[in-house]
Amino acid sequence: MPRSLWVLALGNFAVGTSGLVLAGILGLLAADLDVPLGTAGTVITAYALTYAVSAVLLSGVTGHLPRRTLLIAGLGLFTLGNVAAAVAPSFGVLLLARAVSAVGASVFTPVASGVAAALVPPELRGRALALVFVGIPVATVLGVPLGTWIGGAFGWRTAFWLVVAVGVLALAGVAALVRPVVTPPAASPWRTLLRRPALVRALLVTGLLYLGQFAVYPYLVSALRSVTGLDAGGITGILLLFGVAGLLGNALGGRLTDVWSGPGTLRSGLILTAASLLALPLVLGHGWSVAVVAFAWGAGSLLVNPPQQSHIVDLAPGAAGVALALNASALYVGQALGAPLGGAFAGNHLTQLGYVGGGVVLLALLVALWPTAARPAQDGKPHPPRSAGAR
Repeated sequence: MPRSLWVLALGNFAVGTSGLVLAGILGLLAADLDVPLGTAGTVITAYALTYAVSAVLLSGVTGHLPRRTLLIAGLGLFTLGNVAAAVAPSFGVLLLARAVSAVGASVFTPVASGVAAALVPPELRGRALALVFVGIPVATVLGVPLGTWIGGAFGWRTAFWLVVAVGVLALAGVAALVRPVVTPPAASPWRTLLRRPALVRALLVTGLLYLGQFAVYPYLVSALRSVTGLDAGGITGILLLFGVAGLLGNALGGRLTDVWSGPGTLRSGLILTAASLLALPLVLGHGWSVAVVAFAWGAGSLLVNPPQQSHIVDLAPGAAGVALALNASALYVGQALGAPLGGAFAGNHLTQLGYVGGGVVLLALLVALWPTAARPAQDGKPHPPRSAGAR
């Protein structure tokens, strides 16, 4: 694998830490800025919605620009947004700062995936995408627990300063190591791509998966604290275990996509994620059972990513960058809707959120299993029907 992929993974580590660390400091943020916990969750919604919209719009207007320039510009804007979040004097300013950082992230992450896909042959694509995306599970392994601990010890603003430090390091690495990559302008704009039923179905799977997960994840720390009685160290341990499992799931997903089956890997991840979320309300307060379910959830949720991204590239080979931006947009639409969905239950039914999230992920599995109609091939012979997760 090219060394530059590791630098792109570091950038995704910064992006992942920024997006996920809020789950560990949301209660502190709410108390400090004097807003209810459900209202504080709108910080996640603002970030996710901004990302979702800007990823689609900017993928069209920046398609002709050099990929390396976009990577640097995206990381720079993302880092500036986190500086603003760290010094925000009010909740309104914090919302605006998160929106700015989301615009930068929406440029960087899809372009990084497109660059990774362009740098390797097709038979290595799953592993290359898994490597670039490894920054997200590493963020859950290191960034989120570390940010949660730092936020608890030194204040929630310090967690954002941690993100700024990683962002600056990633920016320097991209500038030094990522060589220019020639990628042709997209043959199809995003509006044209959205006329393809198979692609829309794949995007719906992504959106529903993250809708279900983010109805639970932002409030997981609060649920663990209120039900299990775990101290900060115990909760950090659960988050660490979740992240380690995601790291393993992401690596396994890339390998299985290349050597076994993309659709099978996708479905396996969805089943494991849904089962874990549905089991979560049953094991809260039961010690090691919570750890087992957290491990299974983390593994399943990231097992899905490599086959899904590879499938997206297959569906739009002439416009992979735009298609990946649409997939990222669907991911963040799911996050944006999931946070308020969970917030609606968090007040009186905090421990039952797993049923809500698991049900939504089961819906994503049904969409992935839904067969498509036969498609005409270029040679005039129809392809057989296939499920939405097929490559």
